[in-house]
Amino acid sequence: MLNFQLSLVQQTAILALQLGIILFAAKFGGMLAKKIKMPAVLGELLTGIIIGPCLLGGIGLPLHGLEYGFFGFPQTVSVAGAGVTGSAEFTNVIFQSYHHTLYAIATIGSVLLLFTSGLETDLRMFIRYSLAGTLVGIGGVIVSFLFGALVGTQLLGLPFMHPCTLFLGILSTATSVGITARILSEQRKIDTPEGVTTLAAAVIDDVLGIICLAVVMGIVSIQGGSGTDWGKIGLISVKCIGFYLAASAVGLIIAGIVAKGLKSFKSASVYAVLAFGLAMIISGIFEQQGLAMIIGAYVTGLSLSKTDIAFAVQRALRPLHNFLVPLFFVVMGMLVDIRVFADMEVLKIGLLYSLLAILAKVIGCAIPAFFMNFNLRGALRIGTGMIPRGEVALIIAGIGMTTWYNGSPILDAKLFGVTVIMTLITTLLAPPLLNWILQLPGSGVRKEEKDSSVILTPFEFKTPVLADFVLRHLEENLKKENYMLSQLDKESGIIQIRKENLSFALNVSNSQLIFESNPDELPFIKALMFETIVSLHLELEELKKIVSADELRPECTPQQTAPKAHIHRTTLLKALSPDLIIMDLQGNTKEEIFRELLALLSDKKQISDPEYCLNELLKRENIASTCFENGISIPHCKCNAVKKITLAIGIKKDGCQFDSLDGKPTGIFVLCLSPDSSASPHIECLAALGTLLSVPENPDKIMQAASQKEVYDIFCKL
Repeated sequence: MLNFQLSLVQQTAILALQLGIILFAAKFGGMLAKKIKMPAVLGELLTGIIIGPCLLGGIGLPLHGLEYGFFGFPQTVSVAGAGVTGSAEFTNVIFQSYHHTLYAIATIGSVLLLFTSGLETDLRMFIRYSLAGTLVGIGGVIVSFLFGALVGTQLLGLPFMHPCTLFLGILSTATSVGITARILSEQRKIDTPEGVTTLAAAVIDDVLGIICLAVVMGIVSIQGGSGTDWGKIGLISVKCIGFYLAASAVGLIIAGIVAKGLKSFKSASVYAVLAFGLAMIISGIFEQQGLAMIIGAYVTGLSLSKTDIAFAVQRALRPLHNFLVPLFFVVMGMLVDIRVFADMEVLKIGLLYSLLAILAKVIGCAIPAFFMNFNLRGALRIGTGMIPRGEVALIIAGIGMTTWYNGSPILDAKLFGVTVIMTLITTLLAPPLLNWILQLPGSGVRKEEKDSSVILTPFEFKTPVLADFVLRHLEENLKKENYMLSQLDKESGIIQIRKENLSFALNVSNSQLIFESNPDELPFIKALMFETIVSLHLELEELKKIVSADELRPECTPQQTAPKAHIHRTTLLKALSPDLIIMDLQGNTKEEIFRELLALLSDKKQISDPEYCLNELLKRENIASTCFENGISIPHCKCNAVKKITLAIGIKKDGCQFDSLDGKPTGIFVLCLSPDSSASPHIECLAALGTLLSVPENPDKIMQAASQKEVYDIFCKL
């Protein structure tokens, strides 16, 4: 065993350095991967390879304990061109050094990953598409396992029941639900028959893969050099499957009681940590029973997924997830002996293994789908969506590297390298392939079917702003009733709402709020919307009383000194030009003056719909006048007829009555329009106008100006 002759404090300090480096490396690698439209897991894995002990991490430093680099080890073991024995020594060196602590922390990340994956499983969707998903998942597992095992038997010359062969089969069955879901979400295909079936099949696929992993782990525990005891293998298989199914059934039955017990701690951050603690305990029990820890973590998450605390637990554990999960992937990359890639045999096996893994998923999943009302296009979409292996394969590979058989790890450095090649290729190819096939026009099913168990209830509002306003109030009402809300992602606009056994989804689409629910939940949804709108109406009536009060109207308060030049003058000048100034307004009423200014903007191609803008301006004026003191008016509104802040200035020398605060005629009109659908400094612009026009001499200069250029120059100097 290695002896670095380091004290406990020194080892802890080195561990702290390692964790810090890994966190920055993981973030940097993940960001680079996302920039090129690839999953972050790929960037984290590649970063781990780069900073690992075989590359940058092995460069020696002139510091005690770091003579072999931040992640290095004494080069006393010859691994160049090593076979299984050399690779076993390579792995042994890593895990007998202080790296075992780092790997232990990373393993907790894999437990957290599978726990949250279980929490994210939609049981209702799972049941709804259980038949098609089950057949597709089973087909994918069977064909993938056989194709993967073929690599072990034909290319490596191993018996079918050899642990290496079995692990290659299991690794081929893996499917990354997260990667597939992300791609479907980005293409807005997650709620299509192909999308839902793919996700349901991926869940079934992972469940079956986990069961297969449990069986193989049991086989490894009883196999020896003397041969295979099929009786014991049968017993261990029944035990693994039975224990898994029994634990899942018990978990689903008592999940509500467990959730209520956890909620008694009130704080979401507290009961989320306790829920993860429960997952750790169950993971340890599964490991003691001969099953992998990740199986227990997944069962725990799956059991709690139908409870109303599932969303809160996911949110509260997000910071811990962001810490541990990327760390796990980087450490997985660090375990790759990059030197094995110089071995043409590794590359050849890795490429063939990758090709077989891709074909296995497409064939094994597309054929069952083709007989389940999907046409060829839909079947290929499902098969392609099952290609990425991602984090699931890496987790299983990590177990293979740390599980020993006859004095050696099941997966040595070479086979782990083969696994990484397969993971990289399948995960890299899946996004562009799936994007391309999803964009092909046409339905993926032979016959459209309506699901009577799920209904859509839309509520239409005139503008997206109004819909968002109602949504915020709706969310507050739900939270007061102790409902748990979780937005799947910002792009999808889907919010999951849950309380005990009541569960439905809300899809926010532009100016619509669309509820997706069971028919039994419709009365609750209608009552919820009715009460929300009624309460909003009452609140708005009170708000009108406040807004209409003259003392609360914004004023251009006279300034004793000129305003500072930095007050958003650039924004004003970008929106203004001399040809957007009228020196002799003809109108005598608000509507007439508005029409003149809007006609000018329309002629200059600054607005797309003058009538729409006029209606919005008049609506704003009916709420509260935009006319101030000193003959100044700044009519304004937000509307979808402009793409950026737009200004127009009108001057009426003799002035007109315009509801000014001081009762005097108004002669200066600065019309300001801002886009409603995008972020713009609307308030900043109005504040800047008010500040610049508040200096007493400025309005006089504008009224005395003789030309458009002179008025424009005055604004430039304000």
